[in-house]
Amino acid sequence: MVFYFGKRWQFLALLGLYALGLTQCAAPRKISPSASVPVVPAMAITSLESLAASIDSLITGPRFHTTNVGVRVVRIRDGKVLYDHNGGKLFHPASNMKLFTTAAALKYLGPNFRFVTRVAADIETAVTDTLKGDLYLIGAGDPDFSYGDLAYLVEQLHARGIRYIDGNIICDDTALDTLWYGNGWMWDEGDSRDFAPIGALTLHDNSVEVHVASGDSAGQPLKVWLVPETSYLNIINSSQTISLQMLRSESDFDYRPVEIERNWQARENSIRIEGMLPNDGTEVTEWINVVNPSLYFGQVFREQCEEKGIGVAGTVRRGAAPDTFRVLARQVSEPLLNLVINTNKPSDNLSAELLLKTVGAKVFGAPGTASKGIQAIKTMLSGWGLDTTRCRFTDGSGVSRYNLVSPDILVGLLVNIYRDFSLRSEFIASLPIAGVDGTLRTRMKQTAAFRVVHAKTGTLSGVTTLSGYTQSLDGEVLAFSIMMSHFLDSAWVYRSIQDEICDRLTRLYLPSQ
Repeated sequence: MVFYFGKRWQFLALLGLYALGLTQCAAPRKISPSASVPVVPAMAITSLESLAASIDSLITGPRFHTTNVGVRVVRIRDGKVLYDHNGGKLFHPASNMKLFTTAAALKYLGPNFRFVTRVAADIETAVTDTLKGDLYLIGAGDPDFSYGDLAYLVEQLHARGIRYIDGNIICDDTALDTLWYGNGWMWDEGDSRDFAPIGALTLHDNSVEVHVASGDSAGQPLKVWLVPETSYLNIINSSQTISLQMLRSESDFDYRPVEIERNWQARENSIRIEGMLPNDGTEVTEWINVVNPSLYFGQVFREQCEEKGIGVAGTVRRGAAPDTFRVLARQVSEPLLNLVINTNKPSDNLSAELLLKTVGAKVFGAPGTASKGIQAIKTMLSGWGLDTTRCRFTDGSGVSRYNLVSPDILVGLLVNIYRDFSLRSEFIASLPIAGVDGTLRTRMKQTAAFRVVHAKTGTLSGVTTLSGYTQSLDGEVLAFSIMMSHFLDSAWVYRSIQDEICDRLTRLYLPSQ
């Protein structure tokens, strides 16, 4: 059961974990959706030779003459390698990189860790109905901080009786560094929410929702509104409403679909709306990232203050809070377990990068940086006996093509997490479930892997990866990694092969081995 409110996944965190047997003595279970239908022996794969032949047949042929493939499968109980094909070769992990990041977050921060965003004033500043000085917004890197959370901070100020701020709004983002984009991210990633800037003060995924609808009549500009409503971005609207009759006309008519784009080439917070929509109630929505997330946070905060009846004399700017301050309002995030779920199930890049930097600050001190976070990941892996000289990490989300990881390193990570009781349940709960939720919600529904596989997807152009856990017919928990790269076809072709491999693994039956 999954409920989705905005970005926040609220669900029964251990749903489906029975399929992975959380204990090594899990009894064999049926893979048929109907409990009344027994497992047909012909469905089972009863030898490693048959498993190898079956997987080999899936990853050979003309399509794989130029495509690189790596597959590794390990039985967790005894570490036995059940299948390996190019398991030691390096691949771009894509979003499988989030497995390393979220594992480190759970290990170093703990599942109950919470981010705290504070509103403060200098301890010497008088606070009556007028705050006689600057107000500080102190960020901690909360990846799920929402517009509602911001409104709650303003409500706390209002409840204190504050009606005027006789100073500036200072945005303190010093908990993390201000390298707002990951190492190796491409210059032309554009204005997509998937590549939002990374900062300690984060609001609404550091993006705005741009809603566009037809005007009241033909010839009028399209209606445009933002969520959250803010003047931080400049709207340039040269769009047009057209009649349905014009759209359906067979005469020569130059119809231009609506386009919504921020001027990302010049790194400007201006959004251009061009093109046409018919006057039939059609609405288009795009999520557009912003430049300088800290100032975006501060500007929307100021606008919320003014809407609530709290005036502001000064400007919004970046800076550091004084060493001594009093907290006037605070917002506490959900527990880290929920934030990790919100990272892995929808594969959220911004969340992963913020967790990476927060881990870095926890282990090596503020400010949090990607390089500190990566060093913490390597320390974790080395502690499990994994050779970190055989991989390269550069960001926390997998957007960067500088990342290089092998299937055996990924499987080594998965095996060690499963064997660590303090990490196992929370980590597995964060992974998409085949055919149920997250980035696997549409996959494997007609296979034995349906509702059994818990795994993380990864996608870049010419790259698709899938790593996680399944349970075989004889009740064994298996860790697997499937990595494919250097293809020109649609990624869905290769994802279907990954699904077939997961089906084979879930039908494995080796009770005497």
